[in-house]
Amino acid sequence: MTRMTREISYILLILPMLLTACTQTPDFEPYDGRALRIAVVGEPPEENEEQVKFHEISFDELTNEELSSYDAVIMTEENLPKAAEAKYADTYSDSSIPFFFISASSYIPFTVKDPEYNDSWKWEAGKSYAVGVLKSKENDSFHSWGYGLYNDEMTDESIHDVYSRIFKTIDEFNH
Repeated sequence: MTRMTREISYILLILPMLLTACTQTPDFEPYDGRALRIAVVGEPPEENEEQVKFHEISFDELTNEELSSYDAVIMTEENLPKAAEAKYADTYSDSSIPFFFISASSYIPFTVKDPEYNDSWKWEAGKSYAVGVLKSKENDSFHSWGYGLYNDEMTDESIHDVYSRIFKTIDEFNH
């Protein structure tokens, strides 16, 4: 075998490993905290964390009395326009549990009565894929969270990662 043949063989052997290493997604950490009860306005997500239980609710059930048994509320993408109606802003502001809005880049259209929800508030690459909000009872400021997608790519893995991070936030905030 000539030196050039050996070098080419070596390159051909190493090249697939290098290309594979560059395209792998990271190992996302699933949520492994305490049991959570989460209300969902819309279709509950298909998540694998056994300790997270979803309960589908309607807009009519968005009252403090109805929500008191939940750790958080998730608003799904198809319900964002209705969720941004001015009549619900006080619901989010007066809540003792956090609200998370999936495929929304900001919590503003949900907590401020003036802005109208439109496509400019939806997720797009470079923005948060989901946002969460909870008004502090101590100083009337908002706690807010933003969750981006890995590499701004909407894949099943990166969406599951967003949900796992939301669950971790809920768990940490409730401790």
